[in-house]
Amino acid sequence: MTKTLRKLLEALIDGNFHSGEELGKALGLSRSAVWKHIKQLRDWDLEIESITNKGYRIKEVPTLLKKEKILSFIQAEQQSQLADIEIFDTLPSTNDYLLNTLPKRSEKNYVCLSEKQTKGKGRHGRLWVSPFGKNIYLSLLWHFSQDASTLSGLSLAIAIAIVEILRAYGITQNLGIKWPNDVLCENQKLAGILIELRGEANSACSAVIGVGLNVHMTSSHLTEITQAWTSIQNLCRDPVDRNQPAGSLLNALVKTLTKFQHEGLKAFIEKWQTLDLSFNKPVSMITANTAIQGIGRGINEDGCFNLETDSGIKHFSSGEISMRILT
Repeated sequence: MTKTLRKLLEALIDGNFHSGEELGKALGLSRSAVWKHIKQLRDWDLEIESITNKGYRIKEVPTLLKKEKILSFIQAEQQSQLADIEIFDTLPSTNDYLLNTLPKRSEKNYVCLSEKQTKGKGRHGRLWVSPFGKNIYLSLLWHFSQDASTLSGLSLAIAIAIVEILRAYGITQNLGIKWPNDVLCENQKLAGILIELRGEANSACSAVIGVGLNVHMTSSHLTEITQAWTSIQNLCRDPVDRNQPAGSLLNALVKTLTKFQHEGLKAFIEKWQTLDLSFNKPVSMITANTAIQGIGRGINEDGCFNLETDSGIKHFSSGEISMRILT
């Protein structure tokens, strides 16, 4: 986003009407140039109405992410483990940004957030829909002293951390996790996780942990999303400032990663079992070649999914769970 476009957004952020003439004077632009910039903001998923003799206004005013506000929700001990928090207006992908800059970030942990992603990534190469100023698109670079083989189940621990911060908003009814890391409420997706590892075999490694958390997602994006979803605001009565869940999420992630580094997945398995939406329920395990039906029996010590079939318990390290029995 250019400086001029950012200034225009900040001028409209109060939610009031502003005439083209007024905006032009403030920004040093002609009225036609203001109109062109308004069009650009609309292309950024912002709903801006225009009324003759009144001007322009943003119908749903976004709360922009601010580093100082986010830090206010992170405890001092957790802050001390983060070298920096960077916030961008737009990025192709927050995960890719940290991966591409990894060589100059050795040994320190960094956070990247973006108001919008143009190529947000979900699991299995899916697009993560990322409209401007609606949700949280966050990636955390974390350095581990052990190699990647010891990090199986990390995404499960991260999913537990997300559930814990959602409970602070009073979201508890039918809230849980669908293996391996989809956070659902009433069978609608609230958050997703994508972890990408870098490192040599038998040596220390780095993890970029991407989290997409729906906060203010609106129905205007329904056509772009292929599964049922909900958001924090849909489930809460009080207005939600995105800076608070962003800070609370980072606080929980740092705590979780510190614990995982010292104790591994075993410290989280008991908690996982209480949040497992498929436990003792009929499910289909979808792999690259087939769908296997059975009863969900939790996870093993490596984070693999236990599926009870007619031929006994099978363990899956990858795949996707469907809560519907496929025929």
